Amino acid sequence: MTVAIYARVSDQKLKEDGQRRQDIQRQIELLKTAAGADAIIFYDDGVSAFKEDYNSRPAFLKLMREIRAHRIQQVWIESLDRWSRRIEDGLRTLREASESGCTVSSIADGEVIITSSQGWFKAGISLLLAEWASRDKSERVRSGMERAKSKAQNICEACGVVHIGRHPLACNCEKCLKKRVGRKSRAKIGEDAPMKTDAGMG
Repeated sequence: MTVAIYARVSDQKLKEDGQRRQDIQRQIELLKTAAGADAIIFYDDGVSAFKEDYNSRPAFLKLMREIRAHRIQQVWIESLDRWSRRIEDGLRTLREASESGCTVSSIADGEVIITSSQGWFKAGISLLLAEWASRDKSERVRSGMERAKSKAQNICEACGVVHIGRHPLACNCEKCLKKRVGRKSRAKIGEDAPMKTDAGMG
């Protein structure tokens, strides 16, 4: 029997001590303990499972292709919200795995038996709670950004950092860095431009 593990974390942000807030390696090691050292590893690092576009999760897409081809018979995950944060997509892909002869086992939830009414209900509740949590977080972030905009604060669209005033000097995201480089370039051009004189004027 071919066994695989699937790990996923939604961001790569660091804590104040420099350690990752969500450690993908910790999750992989935990799953290897449950699945065995020979398990095939699939992981998506820094990717949300709430997005509808599965192209953003290349490892998950590859895992599902292997499952549909009947090359994997068991997948271990830490919890169902690592598999999906959308109830409809989560149940659909779990059903596909089951119909392809693949068992999905969760460290937190146990074996996910989607074919039984009890298993379907249990999986549905876990996925529903995961989707609700993601929707609630998304709404709170959007509400905060709208409140900040109403106070004329400058929000970096790339990283979500709120800056007070015109110049986001505290932010080092790519977009803000480009803005600062652009401002410096324009200032340099202004300094190098020839100054107008009154010579020749009658």
